[in-house]
Amino acid sequence: MPQIIKRPVQAALPGLAEMYGASVSEFQAMAEQLTEVWQVLDDAGEVLGTVALRPSPMHGAELMGGAAPGVHQLAVAGHLLQAAHGHQPQLYAYADPQRFPAEALTQAGWSVVGAYTLLAGPTPTQPAQCPAGFSIRPISESPDPDDWIRALASYEDRIGHHAVAPDRLPEAVRNWFDADVSVVAYDTAGTPAGLCRAAIQDTQASIDAPGVQPPLRGTGLRQALLLSVCERLSHRGVTHITLEAWGDTPEERADDLALGLTVQELTPIYAALVDDSSAGVRAPR
Repeated sequence: MPQIIKRPVQAALPGLAEMYGASVSEFQAMAEQLTEVWQVLDDAGEVLGTVALRPSPMHGAELMGGAAPGVHQLAVAGHLLQAAHGHQPQLYAYADPQRFPAEALTQAGWSVVGAYTLLAGPTPTQPAQCPAGFSIRPISESPDPDDWIRALASYEDRIGHHAVAPDRLPEAVRNWFDADVSVVAYDTAGTPAGLCRAAIQDTQASIDAPGVQPPLRGTGLRQALLLSVCERLSHRGVTHITLEAWGDTPEERADDLALGLTVQELTPIYAALVDDSSAGVRAPR
């Protein structure tokens, strides 16, 4: 019979890092966000799977780790999901065949609520049309960390995103991204309304899909941010981009595809189901 045990985060860190193809040192920053860890052991004490909770601003917690591939993967994944769900009823996880196969999540009663997508293609050249009442400028001209915090908060209601700790702000905004091509949008009051970050490697660039404050979605500001970044990238000789998105809507994805990008990867995000007594049905949270 498999044994399920709780472990200190640091004790399980090597196994978790290995699951993601990372070293312990590379995974350390992620580990600082983890709160609870469970492992499934076989009769000989061998670890068959590890899962950790990573708190999410609006979605309870993300499940990190999973069950190792093999004949027992589905059963082990089921035990891990049950253990985590007993502690935190609001959970989500990526349907990854190397960790949490979609079949295991479906068997546990979870349902698809979003996706991670990777799009790629030639750098779009359509002109950016900023909605009236907003302005867009490079992060290099927006040095106030409070602005970065407000801009990054535009992502926090989206499943798959996490709050950025103040001590991680430089990495999240400038160190990992190019401050001259990444941009922040401001309204007329000077309040940050959105953000789009990009990093350049030779003639290619990777972009995080724009974040826009919830009341401003559907105004065209999201695409204006993306195209503003692409314009700056073109001036730097970038001819090809990748665009990563977590929890974006089908409509937003359609807007990105209309710019000439194509889907390279799409990983569904599943969420645990909870009882909705007002509706008398079970629904994803």
